[in-house]
Amino acid sequence: MPLYSEQQGSNQNPTLVFLHGFLGNREDWQSTIEELKNDFHCVTIDLPGHGRSVSSAVALENGFGSCHRLIKFALDTLNIKSFTLIGYSLGGRIALDYARTQNDPRLKHLMLESCHVGLDNDQDKKKRYQFDLHWAERFSTQSIEESLYQWYEQPIFDDLSDQQKDATIEKRNHNYGVFLANMLLSTSLANQQCSLPFLNKTTLPISYFYGQKDTKFTGIAALIPQTKNIKTQCFNGLGHNTHQQDPINYANNIKHILLDD
Repeated sequence: MPLYSEQQGSNQNPTLVFLHGFLGNREDWQSTIEELKNDFHCVTIDLPGHGRSVSSAVALENGFGSCHRLIKFALDTLNIKSFTLIGYSLGGRIALDYARTQNDPRLKHLMLESCHVGLDNDQDKKKRYQFDLHWAERFSTQSIEESLYQWYEQPIFDDLSDQQKDATIEKRNHNYGVFLANMLLSTSLANQQCSLPFLNKTTLPISYFYGQKDTKFTGIAALIPQTKNIKTQCFNGLGHNTHQQDPINYANNIKHILLDD
């Protein structure tokens, strides 16, 4: 099944393609897109197992490769000739691996938000796979609401208040646990190739965004090589999900990077 996508803004403007995080969907970007759609052609894609692409997770035979083919098919269908790829968390990992593997000449800029660059040793990969397997079992056997409450108790979400967590869970409880479990294992960090060698040699313009309160990804941002074409940016006072916590500032940074240069 093809991935579901939506377009906003004129296709005569530069194209931005947005990939959401795990448990999310295309609507997560709407507040940001409201600030961008007058200057850009904005394309949002529901990743496999999420939103209106829920059944696509069934066909993920080789995880990242299957995601890349589905994304490329969506872009071809929309007749996208040139684009900036923007990915958050899981969407960022998929976007980064797309840039690393696909050699897509249409890709002009990569923007990553709070995403891992990949593990570089087998022991860490085995540990991560067991972690993801544990969560996959929960999502596939428990009620979605129970799994979500457990998911948002992880330290990475400590910057969220109980009220914010409840609101997020209410937005996410339409998901189907079995499809999420399949996507989680198919695109596990354990299956992601470390991208540091790619980052050290690529000439592709890359922007990496992270929140000051997100200690895990502050550390990951420090691993990213600071080259002429790669820049990291910290959003002060924000946590893991910077584009939803401050969409106006996030959008203004995109405009500054892509329009002011």
